[in-house]
Amino acid sequence: MPDVKRRTMIITGGAGNNGLAIVRMALQRGMNVVLMSSCHSRAQEAIAKLDPKYKEQVLGFAQNPQAQLKKNMESAPHLYTEESTQEDVLRWIYERFGSIDVVVNGSGGHTRKNFEETDKAFWHHSMEVVEAAFFNTKLAMPYLLKSEAPRVINLTTCDGRSGGYFDNPSFAAARGGVIALTHELARELGPKGITVNCVAIGHIEQDVPAEDTLSDEERAEMVAATPLKRLGVPSDIAGAVNFLASEEASFITGAVIDVNGGILMGS
Repeated sequence: MPDVKRRTMIITGGAGNNGLAIVRMALQRGMNVVLMSSCHSRAQEAIAKLDPKYKEQVLGFAQNPQAQLKKNMESAPHLYTEESTQEDVLRWIYERFGSIDVVVNGSGGHTRKNFEETDKAFWHHSMEVVEAAFFNTKLAMPYLLKSEAPRVINLTTCDGRSGGYFDNPSFAAARGGVIALTHELARELGPKGITVNCVAIGHIEQDVPAEDTLSDEERAEMVAATPLKRLGVPSDIAGAVNFLASEEASFITGAVIDVNGGILMGS
């Protein structure tokens, strides 16, 4: 089993089923984990779904307290003030666990709009996933530089390689941007000893927006087009992420690991 005990993973987008599968596997392997969500209460709701035996290994915070400041101050008035920032949250994590070793940038949710429906406002909203991955990494850099095994793992979808099953150009462009960012950061941060990799996710039935739920016919078509003849489950994603966080992956950087059952091979 990969040795990751006592290392600390922070994960954005960890409240969904894919994120929780990653968190559970990391906790089972002895890591400390911090769920970073859009608001404090959502992070706490996600933690409540975990086995209580891990309570000393897991924390939850609002990733950027200012984004939903009123709600965060109401949820945890002992933590958040009008001046609280993402830098403060990272400092709290470091003070509690003594390190930040692995940054997992989750892909986040997304509303689907086709070519005709996409306007500039929606396009810019879609690109926020790239911005978040960059600045989450940048703000964590002072702590990653102190780590003995620093890792950055970006989650995206295979839409960034081939376009999507559904028509959604801004989504595909943003996910492709995460892949390009992974390559760039791997080159730039490699000399500092930091690996940067990406997991490109296929269709995970238990972690898709309601609007992307497949009809029986669509599901049958997708399964038929997938060499492994099944769709993904959250544990498939968790295995790839936790491998990249491990010592066994110390010489892997700039890689994009496709976790999609091989569906892109015919694309």
